[in-house]
Amino acid sequence: MKPVVRILFFLFFMSGSLVNAQECVMYFPDKVGSTREMKFYDQRDRLSSITRQEILDKITSGSKTLVKVRTTSFDKDESEIHTGDLEFICEDGVFTFDLKDYLDPASLAAYEEMGIEITADNLAYPARLGPGDQLPDGGIQMVVKSGATTILTLTVDISNRKVEGTEEISTEAGTFKCYKITYDVTTKAGFITTNSTAIEWIADGVGMVRNETFNRRGRLTGYSVLTGLN
Repeated sequence: MKPVVRILFFLFFMSGSLVNAQECVMYFPDKVGSTREMKFYDQRDRLSSITRQEILDKITSGSKTLVKVRTTSFDKDESEIHTGDLEFICEDGVFTFDLKDYLDPASLAAYEEMGIEITADNLAYPARLGPGDQLPDGGIQMVVKSGATTILTLTVDISNRKVEGTEEISTEAGTFKCYKITYDVTTKAGFITTNSTAIEWIADGVGMVRNETFNRRGRLTGYSVLTGLN
């Protein structure tokens, strides 16, 4: 191969590699108007709440894609308890999951008349996931205030995130090829600290399909399931 041809071939190969490295894999629906529904159950399989989400907008600029989502939560009797907006971002090949989606809607509704400040280190998912991959930690803090007085500080830290492999999960919404990810959760509310573990199954273009949480003794404390996708 001639030197000039070799250089051109190398540059072409490298540019292709850079494009592939930065391609976005959206671990959530990104078609405007599409909807999804999750149902939440306690350890005795009793329905506790329902969340419905609608994709409001999708904005792409360079290597960044931003998806705006409207989330409406209902109690078990389908009475609305909370509505809020989330943002999911994919930039330079890394998808970022808005951790506000992890907060219990009932908890938010209880303090809706007060001031709520939320800060988060959102969860990141690289474009390519494989068994044994360690994923970055994440965390979220919610501060509830009444005027200048802090009523409650809730902190949730998610750590030790690991891709265990892939599994097919079937729900009312269909059958999905998912990545199975395990992680530890430390929750602090005032002076009370609770440690638990969780398993999530997440699918490309779908988002969370199933999530299970366990107490420190390994007993199931609740789970959520994708029940609608349009």
